[in-house]
Amino acid sequence: MDNFEQYIQSLVQYAGDAIFAVGKTQCILSWNLGAEELLGYKSDEVLGKSVDMLSPHENRRQMRSMVVEVMEGGALKNLECQLITKSGQIIAAYVTASPIQDELSEVVGVSIIAKDVTDQNRLLNMLIEKEKRSAHLEGLIESLTTISHHIRNAAAVISARAELARQLDEIATYHNLSEICVKETRRIAAVIDSLNDIVREVKKTDHDFKTVEMRGAPSKMIDIEASIKEKLRRIDEEFR
Repeated sequence: MDNFEQYIQSLVQYAGDAIFAVGKTQCILSWNLGAEELLGYKSDEVLGKSVDMLSPHENRRQMRSMVVEVMEGGALKNLECQLITKSGQIIAAYVTASPIQDELSEVVGVSIIAKDVTDQNRLLNMLIEKEKRSAHLEGLIESLTTISHHIRNAAAVISARAELARQLDEIATYHNLSEICVKETRRIAAVIDSLNDIVREVKKTDHDFKTVEMRGAPSKMIDIEASIKEKLRRIDEEFR
């Protein structure tokens, strides 16, 4: 039996994850090498001290609340929380907490296993940012294609009318074609001005753009494509 207990203690002590126990008084009762590596404290620096020391200052009673919840309601699995290291660094961790029972099946403490997921979260955030930039780029390319289409159409009208005017010698016809060229030139200028307006408005924080939900984004994003389409619609109505 003693050998088996020593075997279990050795498994806990040298496990890759941080493992520690907290008693009813919220004091740390045990501390393995994984906890030492993750949080930077030697066992003699934490044993007998309040588990509050492992929570960030702005959420000081986080671990205490979790211990109470486990002692009263049972195990918690894969709960993401923040821990603070000896150096003051705040890390993200997945925590599994289980009640510790004595010979009479009375809960006397809580066993906590913590796995550092700081790097995983950082990678996830990078992927979200990459996806967000990619979505913006796709929307911008489509919007620029729409703008290019409007400008090409207007330029084609100008070119065709100019060629026709060159071939005709009637003053009235030439005057009419000139008006069309002026109108289409103004249309091009309006498209370019609208694009400049969008660029200026994007730089402002108090823009009145439409917004769109984007998966992984912390808040609604500016829907540039919708804004460009709306401005082009107004231009088409103005120059009909």
